[in-house]
Amino acid sequence: MKKYILFPVVLVALVLSSNMVKAQAEDVSNPLLQYINKDKGIRFTAGARLFADVAYYHSEYTPMKSGAALTDARIRTSLTYGPLYFYADFDFSKGTFKQKNIFVRYNFHESVYGIHSVKAGYFNEPSSMSLNASLYNYHFISRAAPAMALSAGRGLGITYKYYDATFFADQGLFAENKYNDQISGFQGVSLSGRWLYKPLNNEFITLHVGASFRYGRINTGEVVNNVFKTNMELESNMQTYVDGTTEFLNAQVPWAKNTITVGPEVLVVTSNMFLRGEYIYKRLYKKRNDEALFENQLGGVWSWTTLASWQAGNPIRSSKFQGAYVEMGYLLCGEGYGYDDEYGLLRGSNERGDLEIVARYSYTDLNDINKGDFFLIGKQVFYPGGVVADYPAVSTSIGGGRLHAATIGVNYTLNQYVKVMGEYQYSNLKNVYFPLDKNFHQLQMRLMVSF
Repeated sequence: MKKYILFPVVLVALVLSSNMVKAQAEDVSNPLLQYINKDKGIRFTAGARLFADVAYYHSEYTPMKSGAALTDARIRTSLTYGPLYFYADFDFSKGTFKQKNIFVRYNFHESVYGIHSVKAGYFNEPSSMSLNASLYNYHFISRAAPAMALSAGRGLGITYKYYDATFFADQGLFAENKYNDQISGFQGVSLSGRWLYKPLNNEFITLHVGASFRYGRINTGEVVNNVFKTNMELESNMQTYVDGTTEFLNAQVPWAKNTITVGPEVLVVTSNMFLRGEYIYKRLYKKRNDEALFENQLGGVWSWTTLASWQAGNPIRSSKFQGAYVEMGYLLCGEGYGYDDEYGLLRGSNERGDLEIVARYSYTDLNDINKGDFFLIGKQVFYPGGVVADYPAVSTSIGGGRLHAATIGVNYTLNQYVKVMGEYQYSNLKNVYFPLDKNFHQLQMRLMVSF
């Protein structure tokens, strides 16, 4: 209980001490490396950002690791040459090097009626509104769990985008893995897009409604007993990064071949308030080599004698998962919220003195369990029809976990370089692999520094 009381006290103390922190930051001239050649239309920049998080977790049975972590430490560069724009950033947090974004964009037509551009490289697919927003401009410490579990992340691809004050359309083609490192054959491919309509978009209010759609073809997997097997993993952390475990929300989907993801969204922005939400539905269609698998099991203790009998004992079906979130924020003081037409997103609250309160509810369902199936915790398997038997009956149920989470937070921007975020979150979990874990409480704080 003392830790629950201490957390808001520390946050208030940081806010009250903002004048001292501001003075320290302003003593140093802008360290952002920048080169501008107006004659040739060249602009080069280099910068960095740092996220330092501290979190306390309380769970009922399976412990989570409370403490502090460097959750993001990034170097970023950009080069603008006329209509050509190049961007690259790399993450060095947690002692490892991770490639984040590296792409080139060309604006081949710009006018008051709209802007057309082509983008190629490694970057986020145009899918979820949550995943396409940079964490630096996000109003919560973590993105919503359904977006992390069900939407596409970064990929190697090419997109075409058009936007103006009323419409936004971003669509492209992406490779399944950026290094073409599948075992054999062609790598998979995906087609994804995000489309928005803005019936209201002025200096007082912006309303956009839209949807994203993605089709993915999976061709990457592993060879098991001379049979090629694909597998898709859907996972999310508990909307926190100090302990980024994904064991509570994790669905393994074997034989996944084709995926379809649909996500309607809505966003309302005024000068001091925002409300946004998104629903995500994902369906995975499967394919396997039944004949080869049947022949491999012949002669075993429980061998099936015919292909038809083996298929009856080893059924296969498509799997479906879903999730949704709604987020809202109110700016107590500051310059006001803004909307970014180029990306179809809410801008970050990063002006000096911005103080906002935010709230979120999210729902993530990675359970796809057949009615009547029984899960035996001792063997970690589902039994079809609720009958525990010794013969090799196979269930198509998947128990990835179901999570409801409610979050409230306070964010304060000390100056253009430093921001402090604080959150409390309550989560309710239903996962057959963790029957004793139902209620989770977490308190977390983030210090953001960006130059």
